[in-house]
Amino acid sequence: MPVAGETANGQPIWRQSAGQFWLYSGIKGMWIIGGGEAKEKSFQCSHGVVFCRVLHNGTTPDKVNGTWSRLDGDAFAEDEDIQITTAVAKPFSLRIVSPNGQQRCAGEYQLVVGESANGLPLWRQKGGKCWLYSGSNGMWIVGSTDAKEQNFNCTRGVICSKVPHGGLLPDRVGCVWLRLSGDSFHEDSSITVSIKPAPLYLQTPNGQQRCAGEFVPVADKLANGQPLWEHIGGKCWLYSGVNGMWIIGGADAKAKNYQCTRGVIYCKTAHGGMMPDKLVNNWLRLEGESFREDAAISVSTKPSTLYVVSPNGQHRVAGEYRLVPGENVHGHPVWKQRKGHYRIFSSRGGSWQLAGAESKDGDFQHAEIVLRCDANHQGSMPNKTTGVWSRLEGETFEEDPGIRLTTVLSKPAKLHVKSPNGQQRCAGEYVLVAGATANGQPLWRQMGGKYWLYSGTNGMWIFGSSGAKEKNFDCSRGVIYSNTQHGGMMPDKLKSLWLRLDGEAFHEDATIAVDSDHTSSRKRTAAAAGLGGEKGEKPDVAAA
Repeated sequence: MPVAGETANGQPIWRQSAGQFWLYSGIKGMWIIGGGEAKEKSFQCSHGVVFCRVLHNGTTPDKVNGTWSRLDGDAFAEDEDIQITTAVAKPFSLRIVSPNGQQRCAGEYQLVVGESANGLPLWRQKGGKCWLYSGSNGMWIVGSTDAKEQNFNCTRGVICSKVPHGGLLPDRVGCVWLRLSGDSFHEDSSITVSIKPAPLYLQTPNGQQRCAGEFVPVADKLANGQPLWEHIGGKCWLYSGVNGMWIIGGADAKAKNYQCTRGVIYCKTAHGGMMPDKLVNNWLRLEGESFREDAAISVSTKPSTLYVVSPNGQHRVAGEYRLVPGENVHGHPVWKQRKGHYRIFSSRGGSWQLAGAESKDGDFQHAEIVLRCDANHQGSMPNKTTGVWSRLEGETFEEDPGIRLTTVLSKPAKLHVKSPNGQQRCAGEYVLVAGATANGQPLWRQMGGKYWLYSGTNGMWIFGSSGAKEKNFDCSRGVIYSNTQHGGMMPDKLKSLWLRLDGEAFHEDATIAVDSDHTSSRKRTAAAAGLGGEKGEKPDVAAA
């Protein structure tokens, strides 16, 4: 860190955090890293263990153009791996695997924001009592509460890197790890420290749509030495096959513990350790009995679609949001409301926000924020950020646990409608219209009838007929509608009464009911208690 108010030979001085070294400009105009001897001479010298031979001419150490050298024995040797930088990419999550012993140390570790150990980042085990820290010996160590009690100014732990890290982060040290077994440490090549895989989002618009959506990493599980992802809401897995290719397979692949190449989508080239989201235009999908290349298939760490649910207020922000290709704000992606003017974007401070039409000006500094999550997202997508969302209510923000951002909108495939006192022609079964929306919300059509259940431009659920359909539902026409704006809540989840057209006016009708198969079965279960895959085998990947 810079030493405020101090200079050496007309240049700033930096001191090693929790260490004994300084980065300073020597009397010959070179940047040098030196210890106590240089400090004792008030830096009027050229003493050090690392230096850059090129004269800096006022250029800061991170910008100087030259190779650094380090003391190796009695002489200096150039070392192209030495870097001076102002920013270290600290992964928010790390994953430790230790199958042969000290299993209590395994699992996910999260970065402790704003804290460090011996000048380097610090990670804490999620749901556990272990810490991953840089010890006073310059090695990465997995320790427990006794290390924490010493403020990590120690070397206490049960797992450690075999060699000093030299500033490389735990997932990049590239050495064998040591594990405490009995009274001594032994090498254990099965121990791995890696960046926790991010959720992945698959688009496959031309076929195998059941595989589309969000895939989440499976904790403490590898497939052929690579991470494994499970599809949310489905029966698919994204795994590395025995042929070294990324594959999306189903239950038959899982039954073989992924020691196979079975699937319906695969990447035509071996990945060589590259993650699925880094491979472009190389995917094939099963169509009929053979695989076809499909350039529309993509795997990304950014969800292409997000759904906003805000049932208690700011109802107009609810609905579907699409990723805006190529648009970034403060280094993070932007999503725009479908058939709306709202956007999801990151603030300068690193929190997710929703703002209105004026956010289209590009810099977003003058946008009226209507929803926000004050928790720092640390690069996590809006559907993964921690913390409670807040909505603008008057001139202040109020926390609202009902606000949700998700990649999967639970849309009932069928809805059952009852209206015994009037507008009986609207009653019956409604089926979801696949791939269609109305004002950014799902759309249902009456079976054997002429009515539609849609979200109107007023943000309410409405039963309308051909007149609404002719306007492509860009209206609020109908004979039954919800008494309140839905804010993204599905029709079967609304707790408000419905209103029915009776003559020339609408009146509340408590007998109108909209149920899904799920809500109907739940009601049947409550009444009884007295209370108010996939088909067939999939062929092996052709390139196996």
